[in-house]
Amino acid sequence: MRTPAIPMDNPFHGNYEAEISDTGVGDGFSILQYHAVIPGSDDHQVRELHVGASGDGVDIEGVAQRDALVGESVKVVLFGPTWAYNIDGVTRNDLVEAIYDNTTHITNGRFKTIGAGSYTGKMISGIALEDAVTLAKFKLFLTRNIVVKAD
Repeated sequence: MRTPAIPMDNPFHGNYEAEISDTGVGDGFSILQYHAVIPGSDDHQVRELHVGASGDGVDIEGVAQRDALVGESVKVVLFGPTWAYNIDGVTRNDLVEAIYDNTTHITNGRFKTIGAGSYTGKMISGIALEDAVTLAKFKLFLTRNIVVKAD
């Protein structure tokens, strides 16, 4: 059985194999740099978010650190600071979630702010460490999978 290559000297990242996408990727890449990825079919694989995968209740594996074609190795930050892309502008200290976007592959796996007062049932993926305009790269503290339950 193959398992993710997660080094014990730095367990906050791992190397995975990019798995095929089911979204009909047109840009030649299965996974895009600084976009959220989800667990693949096997322990050693990751894939882009797909239909049914959104911030609401979906566990992300982490944030890919480079573009990767199917079968290529890709480093994934599992926890802690990383670059990420947003779908809308973010403000420092915003709680963010990873999103699935079926309109265009380039925005699939980006992050968006979870509006204040609407945290219940959301899968908090991280905290914005800086302000960023729409569709920009920003610093993110990745927390991954924190679900907010109703009282």
